[in-house]
Amino acid sequence: SISNILRFDEDFPALAGEVTAYPLTVNRRSDTRILEAANRLARPLLDGFRHVQPLDPGGDEPGEVQVAVHETYADELAWLAGQVRRVHDPERGWREIGVLVRDNAHAADVFDALTAQEVPVEIVGLKGLLRLPEVAEVLATLTLVHDLSANSELLALLTGPRWAIGARDLALLGRRARELADAQSGRGERGTVDEELGRAVAGADPTEVVSLTDALDDPGDLSYSEAGRTRFTLLSAELRSLRAHSSESLLELVRRIIDTCGIDVELASSVSDAARARRENLDLFVKAVAEFQAVDGAVTLPALLAWLDAELDGEGLDVATPTPADSVKLLTVHRAKGLEWDSVFIVGACEGRFPHTTSRGIWPTRQEFLPTPLRGDARDLPTLPGHDAAAMKAFRERTKEHEAVEELRLGYVAFTRARHALVVSSYLWKDDRKTPLGPSPYQAVVRDLLTDWGETPTAWRDKPAKGTPNPLAAVVRETPWPVTEQTAEALRRLDAAERVLARLGDGGDGSAEPPEPDLVHASVVAEWDVSLDRLLAEARREQSPVVDVPVPASLSATALARLRDDPDTFAAELARPMPRPPAPSARLGTRFHEWVESRLGQPDLIDPDELPGRADAGLDERIDDHADLRALMASFEVGPFGHRQPHRTEAPFALVLAGQVVRGRIDAVYREDDGSWLVVDWKTARTETADPLQLAIYRVAWADLAGVPIDRVRAAFYYVRSGRIVEPPDLPGRDELERLVEVDAPGGAWGR
Repeated sequence: SISNILRFDEDFPALAGEVTAYPLTVNRRSDTRILEAANRLARPLLDGFRHVQPLDPGGDEPGEVQVAVHETYADELAWLAGQVRRVHDPERGWREIGVLVRDNAHAADVFDALTAQEVPVEIVGLKGLLRLPEVAEVLATLTLVHDLSANSELLALLTGPRWAIGARDLALLGRRARELADAQSGRGERGTVDEELGRAVAGADPTEVVSLTDALDDPGDLSYSEAGRTRFTLLSAELRSLRAHSSESLLELVRRIIDTCGIDVELASSVSDAARARRENLDLFVKAVAEFQAVDGAVTLPALLAWLDAELDGEGLDVATPTPADSVKLLTVHRAKGLEWDSVFIVGACEGRFPHTTSRGIWPTRQEFLPTPLRGDARDLPTLPGHDAAAMKAFRERTKEHEAVEELRLGYVAFTRARHALVVSSYLWKDDRKTPLGPSPYQAVVRDLLTDWGETPTAWRDKPAKGTPNPLAAVVRETPWPVTEQTAEALRRLDAAERVLARLGDGGDGSAEPPEPDLVHASVVAEWDVSLDRLLAEARREQSPVVDVPVPASLSATALARLRDDPDTFAAELARPMPRPPAPSARLGTRFHEWVESRLGQPDLIDPDELPGRADAGLDERIDDHADLRALMASFEVGPFGHRQPHRTEAPFALVLAGQVVRGRIDAVYREDDGSWLVVDWKTARTETADPLQLAIYRVAWADLAGVPIDRVRAAFYYVRSGRIVEPPDLPGRDELERLVEVDAPGGAWGR
């Protein structure tokens, strides 16, 4: 609360005399015109609070300040995408552009407009992330795993671009759900309207709730389209399979949903900056799930869903900060405090929107509000003078005035986030409103300043006269439903699938295509076959003294080393995984890697399954983590890589060796003067006994990623404590690594 600053001298008085104040008024971040605009906006604060003083520039660069009022909401979004591309500096990167909005609903449309123009965007804050299509699909599936009656989430999936169920099939599915509910309750046919109303007033058994999931599992013999029935069957089987894993950890369940939906494959199939940023946003959601801690300590799926629901309702406690990823940062003004960018766009600053003029209410009429007398900053808040109608009216008026001051502080924060360029834009018309909005008073401040400087706004439109019809009302707005529009990545994937199916259909030699199979019956029979195979395999395992351990779908570099050194123990760990005690060495290694990643400005997020530092097991477990980390940081800064900019850090790879996928992340990759590459792995352990196999894998993987011969890639360990760079000689190549993962047992399994 600002009360902490305003009342500091009262709360902590001096022993004698007045408390000396040292105002911090020199702003070395923003150019002169930006500070002039901020000071002009803050005049009411300067006049009303003795602690507040105007800011002085720390330099003499003028900077750029502009204002724009657009005709329509869509015009502003289209203009914004062009302006963001205009100010983008390839040397500074996308990360030096901030887009501020007043609420998360607006942020979702801004995100769509920017990504449609291939602009990479990161939404800062969980509430904004939950509105993204890829995250919303994961969240809807997660809800359906827990709640069979989550009809709205199921509808979101059915009408989304992946399943694209039409209105007729949805109506039939709803009729089938009603039939199943009536049959379960014993009512049979539905009664008259009066009878239905009577049952509603009397209350209903929870088992009588109409559930679309029941109809999805048992669609009956209604006249669905062939495609609709097939998709119902596939989605039902997918949800049943996911529910079988609901006892897994939340992180594993979310990752399984992402793999099942194919979202990560779709995003990974594109090399565009926008798709990369969308993948990073999905990673941020996964990271939030991994870090979730329930209030009561029970980390369960219901607790997670309740937490996410609270965030969507705006009642959560999530505090997010932008990552170092090279993407435009999109966030609400509230989250912008303490942040800064070269260029800042404040969009949607319309009359009534920013500043926000609709009161949130007062505590006597809103039970979720803490009463003012119980608040620590009560002395700086409006008080309720009485309990009659006049007192309540006066209290409302003073509350609105106080909220206006808070909005002004928020506007001041938004203006001072910019270093060199500040643009405040708005619009007049939106298709869901009959009346126009008009420019914001904050925009009027900027316009008047431009006039004083002898300049004109980029675009300015006064608020239309009362009674002016909305020009968008005459335009027929067509919205496709269900959503069939696909992303560029999905279209490429679907095209590849069609080519494969066409090739399989003609036998691969151009011969005539066989008859089209019945997909519904084929999927049912295939499900029977899978169940029978599993039952038979389970029976054989129970009667056999030998346990066949299947090869994991993917291995890490550390796991591959354990397989080479002790395959029996590795197989036993796979067959019966046991929890491992916390490793201080791994924790220290992880913190060091995160520090290096932040220092070098690398945007990639760390996969929780591939946390760096896991191989640093030679560290004394009774170390002082904080002191040791500081020593490592200091040693790194004075070492040979302390000021050398890498080509990539934490570079992910998936290396295929003899059909086996080996995944991992390379700590750092450097481009040498002669065009060759140097792959480096940081080592924080006290002992210098790292396994060269790790470097061999990284070396082959980077040669594949860079498309260069293996002899153009060198690999080295950098032992941070001693500053030594060690390049092991004679690292094995692809052939030697493939022999390492070959398994003699049938079906790719170890017999133990």
